[in-house]
Amino acid sequence: MKHVTFAYLLTILAFVGCNEGGSPTGPDPILLPASATGGGDFGVAGGRSVEIPEDFPFQRILCFGDSVTLGITQETIHGSEGMRPTLAGVEGYPAKLARRLEARYGTGIKIFVEAVGGENSREALDRIDTFIHRHQPDLVLILTGIVDVNVALPLVPRFPVVRESIAEMIRITQLRGAVPIAGTYPLVNPDGFRVGAIEHITRLNTVIRQEANAKSAAIADHEEASKRDFRGQGSDGLHPNNLGYEMMADTWMAKIEEVLATMGVT
Repeated sequence: MKHVTFAYLLTILAFVGCNEGGSPTGPDPILLPASATGGGDFGVAGGRSVEIPEDFPFQRILCFGDSVTLGITQETIHGSEGMRPTLAGVEGYPAKLARRLEARYGTGIKIFVEAVGGENSREALDRIDTFIHRHQPDLVLILTGIVDVNVALPLVPRFPVVRESIAEMIRITQLRGAVPIAGTYPLVNPDGFRVGAIEHITRLNTVIRQEANAKSAAIADHEEASKRDFRGQGSDGLHPNNLGYEMMADTWMAKIEEVLATMGVT
C-alpha cells in the first residue's frame, strides 16, 4: 500500500504561544515529534487498499497556518524546578485528516504541512505563494490570524491586517489554480492563561467567514463545530488537545467531502 506523504519543511526550532500582547513569548520551545522534523513517508493504518483514481481532484493538499496547524498543545512537564506548563508537539489535524481521506477515497493522496508557530497573518501571506509553487497543491487549507488578534487592552487587535491577508491568500490560491478552504478557529476557553480576549477571536472567525464568502471560498467552521465545548482545548485555552485536533480533522473532512461532491466525486 502506498503511504500518504507528509512534507514538513520546518526550518525553525520555533517558540510558540501568545502572551498578553499576542506575540511569541519565547520561553517555551516547541517539542516537535520525530515525524515532524525530517519529512518523509509515514504510514497510515487502517486505510483502503485501493488507490485514488488518476483523475481524483485533490491529490495534493497543503495544510497552511500557525501552531494550530503545526499540531501544538499545552502540556505540563516535571523539570528541575518542579511542574511547569510547556507547549509540545502532538499529532495535529493533518495526520488525522490523512487517515480519514485514505479510508474514504483510497491511498495516494499527498499532504504537505507548512506551519510556523507564533506567525501572524502578514508573515503567512509573505510565504504562502512560495509553498504553493513548491508543492503544487490542488487544495489549500488556510488557518491564520489568531496571533494578530489574541491581545488584551491596551493593545489593539490587527483586524484590518488579518482581513487583507486572508483575502489575499485566498486570491493567490485561486490564481494558482488550487481550491482554498478557509478555516475558523475552534472556540477558545476564556479561562485559559494564553487567551488575550475571547471576543477578539470570535470576531476573527467572523472576519474569516466574511472574506471567504466574498471570494466564494469554502469554510471549515471549527468554531461552530466546537459548540462551546471546551473539552477539545488544552489547559492554555488556546491550543487544542488530541480530542480538539480530532474534531478539527472531522470538520475539515466534512467540508472536503462537500466540495468534492460538487465536483461529482462521491
